Amino acid sequence: MSIETSDVAMGLASPRKGRANRRNGRVTAAEPPALRDLPLFSLLDETTITRLTLEAKIESCNDGAVIFRQGDPVAAVTVILRGFVKILRIASCGDETLIGIRSNGQTLCEPPMTASESYRVSAEAVGPTTLLKFPAARFTRMMRESPALFAAMIQDSKDKISALILEIESLKAQNADQRLANFLLSLCPPGVEQCRFRLPYDKRLIAQQLGVKQETLSRAFAKLRDVGVRTETRDILVESVSRLAGQCEQLGRSARLSPEKGARRRENAA
Repeated sequence: MSIETSDVAMGLASPRKGRANRRNGRVTAAEPPALRDLPLFSLLDETTITRLTLEAKIESCNDGAVIFRQGDPVAAVTVILRGFVKILRIASCGDETLIGIRSNGQTLCEPPMTASESYRVSAEAVGPTTLLKFPAARFTRMMRESPALFAAMIQDSKDKISALILEIESLKAQNADQRLANFLLSLCPPGVEQCRFRLPYDKRLIAQQLGVKQETLSRAFAKLRDVGVRTETRDILVESVSRLAGQCEQLGRSARLSPEKGARRRENAA
C-alpha cells in the first residue's frame, strides 16, 4: 500500500518518440505519456504546459494505497497516467460507498477555489497505479491565467456529470444482467467481432460498481454463456460482440413492463 514519488514530471511537457525506455541495453517500463496526449491538456499552448509541470510530481502507487482522504485539505489536482482509482464516500458511521472508478487520463478531483476546501471523497489505488500531481494552489492560479486551461477543466467537470447521469440511469432503468452486458461491451475493442480481454479489476469491485451483490453478478455471468461469453477467473472471451449487443437490447426490452402488467400494478397501488 505504498506510494513512491519522483520529480520527473518536466519530461511530460515534450512528446516522446517511443513508448519504452532503454537502460543498459534492456527495455524497462514504458515512459509516461506526454502531457499533450492527455485529453485535459490536449489544447493547451506550450508555455502553459511547461509552467504547469514545473512543480508537478509523478507518484507510483501499489494496490490499496490511499491517495487522499475525505475531509483532508485539497493539496493537489491529480490525473491518472496509468491504472485505476476507486472513489469512495465515507459515512459518519464508517460505511463506505463506491462512487466510481476512474482510469487513464481522468482527474480525481476539481481544483479548489479557496484555500480552505477539503476533499469531498476518498481515493484509493486499484492495482499498480501511476499518478501525476499538480500543487493545488499553482493549478488554480494557472486556471485564472489561462482561458484554455479553465475551459478544459469546465469540460472535464461536465464529462464527470454526464458519466454520473448515465450511471444513475443504468442503476434505475437496467437490471443486473443488462448492466453486466453493457460493462463487458465497454471493454470490447472497437471494430472487432470476437475478442479476448482481462477484466480490469476483480469481480468483487465490479459487483460494487454495477450496484449488485457478488452472487447476483455470478448468476449474470452464467446467463451470458448462452450468448458466447466465456469466463475464466478474470479472463473473458466474447465469441460475438454483435450477439452480446443484441442480448443487451433484449434484456432491456424484457425488463420493461407490458401495458397489461403496468395497468395491474397501478390498480394494486390504488
